[in-house]
Amino acid sequence: MLIVTPLFLSISMQVYGISKPMEYVTEARRQQEQEDIEEEMAVPLPRSITGPKLKAFEGDIESIQFKKLLSSDDDEHSRDDQIPHSRVFRVSIEGKTFSLKIFNFFTIQQLRPDVFGKEHLLKDNIVRHQLDPFYAECRAFGLLVEKERDDELAVRCHGYVFLSDALERQIEHQFGIRDWNRKAEHESSQLRAIVKDYIVWKSLRHRKSFEAMRNNLKELNKLGIYNMDVREANYLGGRLFDFSIAITFPHISLWPKLWSVQQILNDKATDLGCFDSMVERVRKREESERVLPPRKKQRTRPVTRSQKSKVLAAGI
Repeated sequence: MLIVTPLFLSISMQVYGISKPMEYVTEARRQQEQEDIEEEMAVPLPRSITGPKLKAFEGDIESIQFKKLLSSDDDEHSRDDQIPHSRVFRVSIEGKTFSLKIFNFFTIQQLRPDVFGKEHLLKDNIVRHQLDPFYAECRAFGLLVEKERDDELAVRCHGYVFLSDALERQIEHQFGIRDWNRKAEHESSQLRAIVKDYIVWKSLRHRKSFEAMRNNLKELNKLGIYNMDVREANYLGGRLFDFSIAITFPHISLWPKLWSVQQILNDKATDLGCFDSMVERVRKREESERVLPPRKKQRTRPVTRSQKSKVLAAGI
């Protein structure tokens, strides 16, 4: 019985005039990696834990055209040690306009919460797939899409995508962006992204009342989704669009073995408390803008030729 080893295969290929065995192996490995990615894309994420999951985007992502960098967490975190979660682009896919949120990578050490003596209760798999910003959004939008309420309580979500190396090079060439916080464990990982509707309105609430926005937030909490980052910057046209640190049930942040009942209740009350504070600030600002009288533009008369002569004669 002949046992074919990689070394035997390499020697045989050279003996019989079959050249470039390493290229053959490299191409086979590349094809296997692509098959693994396609298999991953075929299932909702995160797939290895219980709870809500987000389906893959069904459009042709390779036809994407990057139009504009809409927002980046880089500026927001430039003065502290926090790693930005993502960057958001306005893109065109098959002729339709979307927002594409591309996420940075995080190590398990960067994701682990401080639980003071209860570290043994935290499994890496759970930490990764609940606290990584990409998976946090997958879980939140997965539940919203499942309940068919994403377009009502947030912004419509069309699924997740993995971006090819070619698309990553395109982003670098077009926008000069190359740092995605990749570490050794992410070297073979493609960029991860979520496709959402592009929100046309740039104001905080457009025509929505604060009361309607607050009711939507209460409905969101009733579903078991706690945004945990309610502020003006995360609203466009009255819609929440950022869920990168969201708590979606079931979640370790709601586990009594790790946290006290009071801590869990405090977390659950965070969204509405932050919303009320936001509304108070906005109303104070709007009130101050109404009180301040508009500045009057000073009208200036044109300088006549005789006035210019007098000025020059005086040596001014």
